[in-house]
Amino acid sequence: MDMYQQSYNYTYEQSNSNRRSERMEIAALTLGIIALVSCTCLYLSIPCGALAIIFASLSRGGGMSYGSKAQMGMILGILALVFTITLYAVFFGAALYQYGSIEGILKAYSEMYNMDYNDLIQQLMPSTQIQ
Repeated sequence: MDMYQQSYNYTYEQSNSNRRSERMEIAALTLGIIALVSCTCLYLSIPCGALAIIFASLSRGGGMSYGSKAQMGMILGILALVFTITLYAVFFGAALYQYGSIEGILKAYSEMYNMDYNDLIQQLMPSTQIQ
C-alpha cells in the first residue's frame, strides 16, 4: 500500500507541476498573428489582440513564467493593439486637421454621398432635433 501511495503522489505532483496549456499558447500565438496581420480592420484586430493577451496569460496555469509561444502571442497581441490604435488615431487626427472639426467631417461625408446634412445628423443622433 505504501508503494501505491508513493506512485499516486508522484503522478499527481508531476501532472500538477506542469499545468501549462499548450493549446492556449497556440491559440494566443495564432490570434496574435491574426491581430497583427489585420491591424487595418478595427473589428478583427482589437478582439484578436485582446484575446491573444488573455490566452497567453491563462496559458501559464499558475506558473510564474510564460512558454515561448505564449510570450510571442502576448507580444504580437500587444503590438497589434498599439499599432491599430495608433493607426486609427493618426487617421482621425489627419481627418480633423483636413476638415477642421467633426462637423466638417460630417459635412464632407454628406456632400460625398449626396445626403442632406440634417438627415445625416438625425440618423446619427435620433434624439436631437435640428431646426
